[in-house]
Amino acid sequence: MSKRLQIYYNAVFGAIGGLLAWFVVGLFPTANWNLWIATTLVGAGAGLFIGGAVGMVDGVVIKRSARRALIGAALGGLAGAISGVAGLLIGQLAFIASGGGLVGRTLGWTMLGLFLGIGEGLVERKMKRAAYGAVGGALAGFIGGLIYEVLTQVFLKDSGAAQIFLGALGLVLIGASLGGITAAATEFIARVIDKGVLVVKSGSRAGNEARIVERARLGSYDGCEVYLPGGQGVAREHAIVLKRPDGFLITPAPTAGGAPTLVNQRLIPPSGQKLNDGDTIAVGNINVVFQAR
Repeated sequence: MSKRLQIYYNAVFGAIGGLLAWFVVGLFPTANWNLWIATTLVGAGAGLFIGGAVGMVDGVVIKRSARRALIGAALGGLAGAISGVAGLLIGQLAFIASGGGLVGRTLGWTMLGLFLGIGEGLVERKMKRAAYGAVGGALAGFIGGLIYEVLTQVFLKDSGAAQIFLGALGLVLIGASLGGITAAATEFIARVIDKGVLVVKSGSRAGNEARIVERARLGSYDGCEVYLPGGQGVAREHAIVLKRPDGFLITPAPTAGGAPTLVNQRLIPPSGQKLNDGDTIAVGNINVVFQAR
């Protein structure tokens, strides 16, 4: 699956997560609650459902693995809930300090996006990915929050029914922004800085693309960045591509058990081999092409 489609599905799932957050959080009478308790619930709910929904994308759409989807939802939801509480509480403090208004509200959603972006990277245990996610998440939170707050001000005096509809639309917009814009911004930053993509050319996952941020594992295990199920001779974790200051290096995975990995039909040594643009990697009977873009 191309990166464009992955970004699209991140936006769709984020929007669904936002809608679920609106529905569940709306069951609680937060208007009558203490400000900080209400902010905590809204942040936790928005982060939980948006983070959980976006966390499912890899398993549902890319890897088509129910197990990976459930793990992604659980980890994404947990990171999202924590990030949501931290982001909106800090945003609420900024809102009070700035005297309120559009700027203060938008800042709150920006902080939510920033923390969600960091959380996604920490779940993957990649600090560089967390940094990229922070930039993308902050941008997504700012754009989604700005649209939400502008709509809120425009329809502030409308009926209660209109306000309910607006609340749903706002969280859908924020969810779509946090899913799609964060993924798009992260991809753009990684493309400029890292310039390495693995494209699956054969097997059941032909067409899938994986950006190399720090490292990418290739294998039949659904936790690998390049998931290759059903291939003959493909080990659970078969090979690892590492980003180095001088380029990209492919090495056999420590748990490969001697399963061979070939680059341009030549066996790579145990110490690894540098990759060049257009190199074809043979993992069992599945071909993967490295592209420096």
